[in-house]
Amino acid sequence: MNYRTVGIFAHIDSGKTTLTERILFEAGKISAIGTIEDGNTESDQLQEEIERGISIRTTFHVVPWTTSFGTFEIQLIDTPGHIDFRNQVTDLLPAMETAIVILEAGTVVQSQARLVIEELRKAKIPIVFFINKLDRFAEDYLDTLVSLEEILQIPPVSLFQKGENGWEYYLENERVFAKSTKEELLACDEESLLTYWKEENETSELPKRILQKGTGEGKLYPVYGGSAKTGEGVRELLDLVLWTNPKEIKPISHSPLLVLSRRTDPQIGRYAVVCPTMTLPTEEVMEILLFTKETQSQNKIERTIHGEGGTNPTLSFLSAETLDGVGSLTKGKLGFVLANESFQMDPGSPILYLGNVPDPLSSKLPPSELSPFSVVLEPEISSEKEFWLCRLRELIWEDPGYHLELKAETGQIVLFGRGELHLEIGIRRISEKTEKKLSFSSINIAKLELFKKMSHKVALEHRAFEDQKSSGALIAVLEDTADFSKQIAFEVSLPEEVKHSIETSFMEACLHGFYGEEVCGLRLRVLSYEMPPGDLQTTLTLLKVAILAGVKECFPSNTYLVGPLTEIEVMVDANHLGVVLSDLSRRNAKVVSTYEAVAGKSHLKANASAENLLGFSGALRNMTKGIGISWERTAFTSEFYAVLKE
Repeated sequence: MNYRTVGIFAHIDSGKTTLTERILFEAGKISAIGTIEDGNTESDQLQEEIERGISIRTTFHVVPWTTSFGTFEIQLIDTPGHIDFRNQVTDLLPAMETAIVILEAGTVVQSQARLVIEELRKAKIPIVFFINKLDRFAEDYLDTLVSLEEILQIPPVSLFQKGENGWEYYLENERVFAKSTKEELLACDEESLLTYWKEENETSELPKRILQKGTGEGKLYPVYGGSAKTGEGVRELLDLVLWTNPKEIKPISHSPLLVLSRRTDPQIGRYAVVCPTMTLPTEEVMEILLFTKETQSQNKIERTIHGEGGTNPTLSFLSAETLDGVGSLTKGKLGFVLANESFQMDPGSPILYLGNVPDPLSSKLPPSELSPFSVVLEPEISSEKEFWLCRLRELIWEDPGYHLELKAETGQIVLFGRGELHLEIGIRRISEKTEKKLSFSSINIAKLELFKKMSHKVALEHRAFEDQKSSGALIAVLEDTADFSKQIAFEVSLPEEVKHSIETSFMEACLHGFYGEEVCGLRLRVLSYEMPPGDLQTTLTLLKVAILAGVKECFPSNTYLVGPLTEIEVMVDANHLGVVLSDLSRRNAKVVSTYEAVAGKSHLKANASAENLLGFSGALRNMTKGIGISWERTAFTSEFYAVLKE
């Protein structure tokens, strides 16, 4: 059997779930096609997905498919389109063999599609494009192709055309296509193009072979079109995908398994969807995992394998179709692995490893660096705190995009997420199916004070005990950096204890600036220091006071208050454009562009601080009676931020 892992990617509302549903129907896996409006699709099973009409979680489907050139088992993966769930997409890429990217007819290539195209190309995954909704915008896809060429920087090859009896597709009916189409295919291989011209043979197999090879090598980007809703072009699309050469799946970090997704089942507990990178009996997989565990000695590994000196670890594999145990793994065939005491899946890692998964609360990375969005959670009954922590750990197990922090001073639980929608859904998921009550704050947005671009020389000294004692004279320069870092540089040789005192005092001074937030983007460059005579400990104490006071004096006129910046794109009916623009103006958003995308539809781009755009997606649904679509990308970096106060 030939296995092929195929992912479906697109901008929100472009038809990923609809295409998945149609493929399952065409393959005989379902007897009736569900719709997003009715909430009965095979992909969207979570209550939040049904209510919101969007995909939140990656879904996996095994689809048998027979073509004229072979029989395949397609492992179809329907991915979320919303930016808040982007980590679920990136987790899949190491195991992806071919990608279908859906584009929407009647408009340019939209933001999330642009982003995923970039990531797929970086991962060297072959891409087949499908222009959807041609049942509504029959011939209106030229702008889509032009926009796609701009992104790819090479012309995509359109392999479908309107015929007398509907759409015609190259692979199924090559003879009806012009010679120029075949030359477009051969353009990525100069030698084959010259051979084709010399042969002047209309029945030559060269174009089809280059279509197969060039797509697999990322030199060629074929485009089909049709309608996921009506099924037009869907069977032909799958044939094209299977005709092209796949990407070879290679092991990562010497692991035989790639973890694609993590789940929890009421009956079987925690498990992961995995992709084997080699064909092996499960016993050999276990041995490889043991040998790749860095913290174990060679002798201990050998004893463990042979069952001496401890429990022999077991790895429970299940087949993707039936949940039956399997005795061997086939390269590329997806399966499930049950998590147990010996073998665990770290939410932050794409591979399996030995030992217990670190508790999310013990993460070494500050959660605030991972996401600017957070909420404070508090159980209504303090004794139920452990219950809620267990629920949060299960949430993070399934979606590592969430992070936890337990505030030592207050005992409060802080949940960090990738965006407003991400946090809303996370809280909803941990709160469902329980009568226990959880209080939560409004969404908090991270803020920083950024040092202005300047260079400011300071002389720092503090005297005490009626001017009898001095910290010594410290001459330094405060200057900006090109990022959000805090740095210190010594241009003079000093004792280690003095350097340590200067460093810790400077970092402490930066904890709270003029606006009460952490100050970043500055460097203290120490030029000279005259150490006074006397007790060193007293000197260091006074030096700390001098630095704290002197550095803080520079903040009031030399820092900006900054926060995350959100780029937003909105698609609305033209008659709703005015009210949407009015709402964005009220939120101090800067409108970048507006244009008519398709008949009766307006597309606008804007940006504003993330703080001002909280609640916008809900307001948009109300303003447009549920038909407005928004896409938001929020970032908080030294190149991408909003100035809140200055």
